[in-house]
Amino acid sequence: MELVDAYGKAKDVVADISSHLGGFFKAHEQLEKHVHEEELKTKKVRDPELSVNQEAFNRVMAVKEMIRLEAELREMLVYQAPPQLGAIWSEFEAMRDRVKAERAEIQRQELLKQQVAKWRRANIKRKIAEQMTSILAVAFIILWFLWVMILIRTSQTFHGLYSLPYWYCVLC
Repeated sequence: MELVDAYGKAKDVVADISSHLGGFFKAHEQLEKHVHEEELKTKKVRDPELSVNQEAFNRVMAVKEMIRLEAELREMLVYQAPPQLGAIWSEFEAMRDRVKAERAEIQRQELLKQQVAKWRRANIKRKIAEQMTSILAVAFIILWFLWVMILIRTSQTFHGLYSLPYWYCVLC
């Protein structure tokens, strides 16, 4: 009976830790996202009211806060976690590294797909431009040839040599 009771308590502790950790990781990820977005935003548009020193200090403080929160979590999981969890922090770090590597690979593949799609669009645009240039060149040559034929047909020299009506076929 004591064993069942201990198992139930351990299960409750693990569930409680999991729920708190989920909240912590969500907040940690939001903080990382916020820092990343701020970095991207300042690269694109600079806030005129925010000094360089203040911007740098805000970034440093955000990074320090993330490091502090992670160190606090590590200490809690290493020193205060129930023995049933074992080396939870080491396992967590290994899994986090694996998930980061998987996400990095997915991101790399998406970037590669975007680059291939961009290359294909550029290639299609280039081919269309080449075809349009060819069509325009042929049309120009045909129109030039017709213009020269009309000039010859309507010239006084041609009328002097051949006595055909003026409205007769231009190219005949």
